[in-house]
Amino acid sequence: MTESELPFEIQMLLIVLQLFALGVFLYLIWPNIKSEEWRKKFIENRTARSILIVFVLILLFVTGLGSFFDYFFPVERLK
Repeated sequence: MTESELPFEIQMLLIVLQLFALGVFLYLIWPNIKSEEWRKKFIENRTARSILIVFVLILLFVTGLGSFFDYFFPVERLK
């Protein structure tokens, strides 16, 4: 069963459940996020900044490669 075969109410219930879980997660970790000195830890630290840049470039490359193959070589559905 795919998500398109689920009734609309169950789809909305799952979305609301995921948003609720995100809210609880942010509520639990917000004190830790607020107390950190993010700028000193990640931006002013040259090594950490370089690693973040590399991770972002890898993410963009993989996303672009996936989009390229999705567009030019779409999945053929067998019926």
